[in-house]
Amino acid sequence: MPKVRFLVAAALLSTSVSAYAANLFPTSPLIQVGDDLDILFDSAVALEVTDNLYSSATKTASTSWTVTPGLTLEYGKDSPIALTLSAKRGYVYFNKSSLASLEDSRDNLSGNLRYAPGGPLTVTLDSSYRVTARNDELAAQGVNSVLLGATLVRQSNYSHNLDVGYQLTERTKVNVGFINTYNHYLNPTKLRFPFSDTTDLAYATKTVNPLWDTINNNTNTLTELNTKSIPVSVDYQSPGEKITYGFKFQHDVTDYAAAPYFSQPGDGTANPPAGTTVRPTPLPGQQLVKDFYGLTAKGQATESGKLNVTAKVGYAVSKTDAQASSSDPSYSVTLSHTLTEMITQTLTFSRDTTASSAGGVTASKNYTYGANFNAATDLTLNLSVTKSDVLSGTTGVDTMVYTLGADYKYNSHLSLQAGYNLTDSKIPAAPSANFKANTFTLSAAFRY
Repeated sequence: MPKVRFLVAAALLSTSVSAYAANLFPTSPLIQVGDDLDILFDSAVALEVTDNLYSSATKTASTSWTVTPGLTLEYGKDSPIALTLSAKRGYVYFNKSSLASLEDSRDNLSGNLRYAPGGPLTVTLDSSYRVTARNDELAAQGVNSVLLGATLVRQSNYSHNLDVGYQLTERTKVNVGFINTYNHYLNPTKLRFPFSDTTDLAYATKTVNPLWDTINNNTNTLTELNTKSIPVSVDYQSPGEKITYGFKFQHDVTDYAAAPYFSQPGDGTANPPAGTTVRPTPLPGQQLVKDFYGLTAKGQATESGKLNVTAKVGYAVSKTDAQASSSDPSYSVTLSHTLTEMITQTLTFSRDTTASSAGGVTASKNYTYGANFNAATDLTLNLSVTKSDVLSGTTGVDTMVYTLGADYKYNSHLSLQAGYNLTDSKIPAAPSANFKANTFTLSAAFRY
């Protein structure tokens, strides 16, 4: 049945594209109700080729393709109340039968509600739900790839964001928000580790009792995070200035919870009864509490307007149940420069402390250089280089990421993308866990 769904979805997508190319479709949305409601067919297909599917030192090559049909609802684009809802499901297939167990479907749901009647008050509500199956962001935090095994870690990611803005004066604005992000690990995979007594004759002949083996979930070392944030900002634009300056305070509370856990240890002589679940050390009430205090700036840094800045610079005071309070610099600065009419470049550097999926606290520094080249009105080329230095607990991870990409807009409905990504991650304390991954992608997005 999944294969049938894939063929049907692919046929619908290719038929839609061909029909448009033949000028059979009008320019209006798929369904239009009155003057305010549009329903659009919003879909994509993608091909990915990688030489390191599991982001581990031992490489496993794979080729996969994803078909993502979806619908988008847009209401009141030019009215005081605007609503956008999007629902998509990606069907993932692999070229190797040995990877068939990884084939699945991944939902991506999102919504945006904006109230802007033209007065001093604006209210924006964003909400999203996304399912992922990947390991690279965990490996970049120093999670042991051996414990993850030859599996993809599947998780659901939730994000809800409420922002209320009020224009106090012509040049002064206040924003107060509430943000809740959290994740859950889904469908954990059981990993079997053979009993290690290689001098045992039965083990040497590979007939060892399987109850002697250790069995773990691939999520045993992971932590689910639930973060609630309250940001407050005050912004002021002085007369004649092209930069808006401000003050920002943000209070974050992150609750830790153990991921789905299973462990059946084998010791060669005695074992728990089959199916016994051994729970991890519980994390009752463990929290990371962090307060950020800082200054912000946004706008044109030069009279010509060729250099723009977005900056947040300050201190973060954080504390967990297991660690004393600490105060660390926290900043995020982006400089955007228009080099020519066709070339723009950006430089971003940041430093912050956050809760870690491996438990505890992660301190990270990131540096990114990016450039966009508008080769034609419908073709954009881009490149970026990112260096990240992460300290998760006592584990340091240094990662370099290089990307090249191209985006071609065939028409108002169809766009084509191509990309290459090289990730090179090193763990100085455990060189055997270093990994590299080369990934090529081709994709097409269709919106009607």
